[in-house]
Amino acid sequence: MTTVPTLVRDTILITHANPEDNRFARWLAGRLTTAGYKVWVDVRALRGGDDFWDKIEHVLRHEAIKQIVVVSEHIGKQGVKKELALGDVMRRKLGDAEFMIPIRIADVDFGDFPTEILRQNAHNAFPNWAACLQPLFETLDSSRVPKVEHPDAEQLAMIVAAQEDGRKLVTPSPETLYSNWFELRARPDVWILEAKGTTAQLEAWSQFTRVPHVLHDGGAIAFCGPDAIERLDNGAPPLKARASLPFNGVIDGTYSRHFGERSNARRIAVNLMRQHWDLAMHRLGLLPVDFSSGARGRFFPDGLIDGRVKLTLSDGHRVDRVLSGKFKDRRWHLCLVAQPKLWPDALFRVHANVAVTTDGRTPLPGEQLQRIRLRLTRSWFNDKWRDMLLAAMGWLAEGDPTLDIAASGERLAVASLPMSFDFPVSFAAEEDRRVEEDESGQITLSEDFETAFDRDEMPEEADA
Repeated sequence: MTTVPTLVRDTILITHANPEDNRFARWLAGRLTTAGYKVWVDVRALRGGDDFWDKIEHVLRHEAIKQIVVVSEHIGKQGVKKELALGDVMRRKLGDAEFMIPIRIADVDFGDFPTEILRQNAHNAFPNWAACLQPLFETLDSSRVPKVEHPDAEQLAMIVAAQEDGRKLVTPSPETLYSNWFELRARPDVWILEAKGTTAQLEAWSQFTRVPHVLHDGGAIAFCGPDAIERLDNGAPPLKARASLPFNGVIDGTYSRHFGERSNARRIAVNLMRQHWDLAMHRLGLLPVDFSSGARGRFFPDGLIDGRVKLTLSDGHRVDRVLSGKFKDRRWHLCLVAQPKLWPDALFRVHANVAVTTDGRTPLPGEQLQRIRLRLTRSWFNDKWRDMLLAAMGWLAEGDPTLDIAASGERLAVASLPMSFDFPVSFAAEEDRRVEEDESGQITLSEDFETAFDRDEMPEEADA
């Protein structure tokens, strides 16, 4: 008698409408695969072919540990209905009420979800796809969905091939990938300070002080103690240390009793990290710019850097970039937009952007900046953004492994190199990169781009 081996349930199946939701399915499959999960997505459907139901049914019945359901206005398609019905059967058979995980990617009312997922907790990816990733990863982690030691190179190759249709070639050569996550290396104590003076004194000090702080419970919270504050501010009210707590213990909830609840402690830590970053960037000479989205960044004005920034990283990667230059009758400047994060660890997510000026120092207002910025950077590829970000952080840290962002000698520093990941495959791009700046940072546009700039528009066929 032949024994049929029991298949291990370790696969996340993505149910989506073909072809309408292919882009999101490709994007999500790539993110899950690079995070270490085993993913099954109908690659033929991603390329616009017909669904092959027998394979989908086999994976759902025997291999799937979770079924992600992409919810859009196309969820009523017949193929999606079949997968939902079988997913509902498997949910009951496995006794897993959370077997189906809806992800909403369009403006669909939660009450209009199909009955199979109507009562499920849905993750929202509308209008921002990336917003669903953190809660999704937390859900998969709490459900103990297994990971593999290395990303599935074969699956990644299929996803990329489906997405790029041959424009990029996947090669088996390993590659180091750089993120834009800069780890908080030196972590300060969190001081809870009690004000011995009057409330008016405390509030007046809060307005003029150079010390990053948050007013809390009749006192203040900061990354430095009362002695350091007195050295910086002669007119500070008398402050007494109520507690000095380790940073990691504050953000993991160990000392939540001092803050009312853990979420308060984490919000305060993020607030202080943001204030310290802004103070450090001001001290280093970067100027503020406000974007139409409401985000604030810091840009490199003319005269701050003399020439190009050149670095050689530990893996041999060489960086050679200018961080400002001329664009027609205006000036462009690399801008850093930093967001402090406590997940997956304490870090700054630093995003490279561009500010535009006419005099090298005064940024154009948000809406006007947005229009010009889109025209200016439309031909800028990921490797350029990456190298400019690496150059900027390296210059700020003066070549050191960490960038000191302390206000008064406290232990507070961020890594000057981002977190990196070793990847088992490489991508050989075949883009035509004709549009680029020269040695001085002068942007030279192709004829189509020049004409479009003068018309205040962009050609639809321009390379992205």
